[in-house]
Amino acid sequence: MIGAAQVGQFRKAARITQPALAERLCVHEDTIGSIEQGRRPLKPDLAAQLDELLDTKGVLAVAVANVPERERFPAFAQDFVEHEQEALTLLSYENHVVPGLLQTEAYARAVFSCLYPPISPEEEEERVSARLDRKQVFERKPWPATSRSPQG
Repeated sequence: MIGAAQVGQFRKAARITQPALAERLCVHEDTIGSIEQGRRPLKPDLAAQLDELLDTKGVLAVAVANVPERERFPAFAQDFVEHEQEALTLLSYENHVVPGLLQTEAYARAVFSCLYPPISPEEEEERVSARLDRKQVFERKPWPATSRSPQG
């Protein structure tokens, strides 16, 4: 994920620990770790704060501004979302949730508001937007066939 390795490298070069950086940014230490490991995307506002704090002359803000559309999704889901957009048939099995493609905005917001650790309102907004954008697959011609496995 863009920014992940750079944040860690710039932080180490500035001789700042993850806990100290988190305290200065008023975020949880796990947030910094997740960004550096690529599990959580670096947001534009946080990139700007990091650029100022780490004296990186706007490098991180520029990197975040040029993030490809694919990177809007977590790394583990990127290939899936890409294939989903090209699929002729969508097969899925869901146990206790409404599948992402069928979620209303309110349902998606409820799902993201229950995450632990909690995400910021900005990240929640971005994830809801990305999830709703996936519905574009149903506007394709021809529409992909869908099939759901029966629950046992």
